[in-house]
Amino acid sequence: MLPSPIITALSVARLDVGHRLGVDRQIPIGAAILTAELHGPDIHFALDRCVLQPSDPAEWLLTWLDEQLLRDGATIAGYGLDDDAALLERLPGARWSPCIRALAGCGQQYALNLTASHDDKRLTFAQACANMNILHAQVDRGRRFAAWLRSDISEIEGQVQVDAIATFRLVIRRFSALNPVGHSIAAVLSDHLSVWLGESDHAAAQSHVADLLSAAD
Repeated sequence: MLPSPIITALSVARLDVGHRLGVDRQIPIGAAILTAELHGPDIHFALDRCVLQPSDPAEWLLTWLDEQLLRDGATIAGYGLDDDAALLERLPGARWSPCIRALAGCGQQYALNLTASHDDKRLTFAQACANMNILHAQVDRGRRFAAWLRSDISEIEGQVQVDAIATFRLVIRRFSALNPVGHSIAAVLSDHLSVWLGESDHAAAQSHVADLLSAAD
């Protein structure tokens, strides 16, 4: 598989509303996307996010995802896209959302569903990143819940952007493991990503710069 002219790495921010009751009940409250778009020999990167506050209509997230994901010639990449689609289906209006069909691989875009396993057991996103020595957000479920109720979403925005970049780094690792051509493509993507991270003023990007530097030591 070769990358398309547009590669979109998606991370969905979850709120665990059942952790205090011992119930597995998560809802999507936001998302971040790192997009890489080929322009001749150059690759242009863009990092964006949408995190809802408690008073925001849930449909806003789906509308934002429709605008970000439904681009001709795009590959949508995410860790457990099937899980993301199932989670987003809980939102009002999800039945008519094109982005959910795209995440499920039923749209015009190519869906790259990243997963990893160990001893026949599927790894979580955090475990997959840890295995690859890739930085990911450390989320305290109780702290996130309390902050979101106060409409304090700045930390959530930063965390989901960190994870979008981590997802793109997992995409690069996937390409690298495919074949010699994929390895060459991964090397080019990695070089361009490193340059963009170093030049970006996003706090999430700078966190990944520090992570890459520490891995190089």
